[in-house]
Amino acid sequence: MSNRFLTAAAVSALVLAAAAPVVASAQVLNMDMSWAIQSQMQNQAYAQAAAQAAAMNYLRYMQQLRAMGYTGPSLPTGVTPESLRQSINGMNEAWSSYNRAQSVNSQRLSNSVNNYVMQGIRGCSLVNYYGRPTYVCP
Repeated sequence: MSNRFLTAAAVSALVLAAAAPVVASAQVLNMDMSWAIQSQMQNQAYAQAAAQAAAMNYLRYMQQLRAMGYTGPSLPTGVTPESLRQSINGMNEAWSSYNRAQSVNSQRLSNSVNNYVMQGIRGCSLVNYYGRPTYVCP
């Protein structure tokens, strides 16, 4: 008899625990973006160090050539106004493409949320008048 009592007590405790309200936070916690800032700073420092190392290698090479008696003009570095212009144009095109993609994704999200609100919540139907989709609400 005591086993039945314990089993009934355990079952009732489980039912009460399942029915107890769950405490939920009403506000989302602050988003910690310090990792992104640190990553950006590390990437900038790496790029700066790489550029400085390349410049120093070129300078040392030219100094060695001068020490061996080379009196001609400095050797070309491969960086020309045209190569800089191409690099800048490529960067601008990449950013434009990225911004276009974000705009399209934002529009898709807005359309899907608007459609859910209009059809799912308000009960409107989507009809096509003269090639333009229009909502007809009751």
